[in-house]
Amino acid sequence: MANFYNATKKIKKMGRQQQVTIESIDQSLNGVTHIDSKVIFVPGALPGEQVSIQIVDEQKKYARANLIEVNQASKQRIAPACEHFSQCGGCQTQHLSSDSQLHFKEQGLKQRFSKISQDKHWQPSVSSQPWHYRRRARLSVNVEKNKTLRVGFRQQGSSEIINITRCDVLARPFNEIFSPLFSLIDGLVGREEIGHVEIIATPAHNIALFRMTKRLCSEDIDALRHFATTYELTVLLESNSGKIHPLPDARLPKLSYPLAQHEIGFTPGNFIQVNGDVNEQMVAIATQWLDVKATDKVLDLFCGVGNFSLALAHHAQLVIGVEGVKAMAEQATENAVNAGINNASFYHCNLSQPLIDQQWFSNKLRKKVDKILLDPARDGALDICRQLSQLQPSKIVYVSCDAASLERDSHEIIKQGYELAKICAMDMFPQTTHVESMALFVKSKAKPKRIKKGLLR
Repeated sequence: MANFYNATKKIKKMGRQQQVTIESIDQSLNGVTHIDSKVIFVPGALPGEQVSIQIVDEQKKYARANLIEVNQASKQRIAPACEHFSQCGGCQTQHLSSDSQLHFKEQGLKQRFSKISQDKHWQPSVSSQPWHYRRRARLSVNVEKNKTLRVGFRQQGSSEIINITRCDVLARPFNEIFSPLFSLIDGLVGREEIGHVEIIATPAHNIALFRMTKRLCSEDIDALRHFATTYELTVLLESNSGKIHPLPDARLPKLSYPLAQHEIGFTPGNFIQVNGDVNEQMVAIATQWLDVKATDKVLDLFCGVGNFSLALAHHAQLVIGVEGVKAMAEQATENAVNAGINNASFYHCNLSQPLIDQQWFSNKLRKKVDKILLDPARDGALDICRQLSQLQPSKIVYVSCDAASLERDSHEIIKQGYELAKICAMDMFPQTTHVESMALFVKSKAKPKRIKKGLLR
């Protein structure tokens, strides 16, 4: 029997403005509608709104459109607080109140995990003040071919840099640093040698780290020194090799952030959570969920600089922190020493390899793990999850910055003989579509059931 090719039906008036009603909102907070039975995603549109859109990308099963005009607005829509909102790609949800943002993020997570979670599993979300929460950010810098300088953030879905005059997502005083920074860079002899500027706010130091492609002349160094003095900043320089230097005749500062009763030290090259308020709540809740006892041996995987480890060590017999980046494992060790904690040890390890084969696993843990905390990067921790039947912890807390990888890894954790006990949303990045989550798994009393194919997307 012959098979005949059927062309995919194209949306009529492709590329032209069309009037539609937004039917719902998806897990990425995009408005959703249909044209000719095809799903259309419209960033910035809200359920119930009548809008004008323009299709910009059509695929076989869906299409994406730009929001051209809101003809009939939702009652949930508010005026964005930032003058750059329509262009800057840093924020996507300022047209919603912070409460509405969190509500839609919660609903998106609940929809994603509907096959394995029930209402009883969902715990109150973790959130912070919606403005001035971000203590670390990277500001883009570029001198175009026509010598025009741009300092700010990239446009949504584009490499073009938007000049920013103010950003109230950033911690003070960096929310108002853009105009002075622009004037500084524009006056430098080596203005074309600056790749980006990273800002870091801590209680003791406000850092402006300039990424340089070439060494600056003495005139530019003097300008940076004057800038640092005027705005009470510590200016650092990062070379092509990645080495960080202070300005001449200055010292590298010791950076730290407060967490419970400790100061967590870090270097500009280390990863830290950008929202200090959410981070503090997250660590406290994770510690509570694990219910660590004085006889417990706890494994903190992807431990970073000891963000969770030091808090866990106050309750446990032993904490072993394992990190894939050697410099961060060394920093975690230093942080434990400075905190006077002697029941926590840290190791650098390739976390894609079997843990039970590591020497520290036998020597320190003696092949016994009571509780595990996982805090992986966006890729998740699938290799670790596949080892749980060998490790046999009674409880696992999984902290996730990507819902898709947590969903995938939850499938494996359940296969390994665990069940979901608690889960919550964490609004680490207000004014954006990004949402993080944390889940508690406990060892199942029942024999693990094989999950049917397709149970989790």
